Amino acid sequence: MQIEFRQVTVVFPQPKGGSFVAVDGFELQVEKGEFVTIVGPSGCGKSTMLLVADGLIRPTAGQVFFENKLVTAPGPDRALVFQEFALLPWRTVESNVMLGLELQKKRSPTEMRNVVNHYIQLVGLRGFEHHYPHQLSGGMRQRVGLARALAVNPAILLMDEPFAALDAQTREIMSEELLRIWEEDKKTVLFVTHGIEEAVYLADRIVVMSSQPGRVKEIIRVDLPRPRGLAIKDDPEFVRLRRHIWNLLMKEVRWQVDGRGKTP
Repeated sequence: MQIEFRQVTVVFPQPKGGSFVAVDGFELQVEKGEFVTIVGPSGCGKSTMLLVADGLIRPTAGQVFFENKLVTAPGPDRALVFQEFALLPWRTVESNVMLGLELQKKRSPTEMRNVVNHYIQLVGLRGFEHHYPHQLSGGMRQRVGLARALAVNPAILLMDEPFAALDAQTREIMSEELLRIWEEDKKTVLFVTHGIEEAVYLADRIVVMSSQPGRVKEIIRVDLPRPRGLAIKDDPEFVRLRRHIWNLLMKEVRWQVDGRGKTP
């Protein structure tokens, strides 16, 4: 087991007193090499679970184990990729990708440069090594963020809606590129998204969460062949899964919008 959530509950205090239960009794086991996506309504605690997995938030109750070790703090074995590109504007593509390696202080300058060049090529940015973030498109900046995360060779990628800020066409291309990169070494990926199509396209399994407080509503196995191209979205099984997940989420979304449809 690569990562395991055991009855994780997260409660946040409120500014005017009282508390807010963001996640209640979240349970999930992720195997090494799995690509697992998490979908759910806004505010259901999807991103909170990634922060707990990374060690940036301590659960109020329950525990998270990474490779059978209790998670208590961030570590180099986990890399978090945010929706915002989080690039340093004064650094070039090359030096942004190198940042994590510099902080690790485990390799010589030549070794670091070789690693950086490998991942820049892997994400399709060869020729842009000396460009600054403001000179890149949104999709290219997200590629830099992905290369930076991969360069430190984490055991698991924790991805928090990394393509949400991109236009629809670029988002589809980036999803396809992510699968191509994932096929290279099959790193474990825990990927949060609002997009049902994106979740089905990427995943081995999909975790569907309920609305506040966030709980696991259903875990769905995606039995679609790999490697996958965008044409898989026309497959009848893909269409069936997309419809099933939407039906699961519909009551949750309606309850959020107007208070209807939630079963007590």
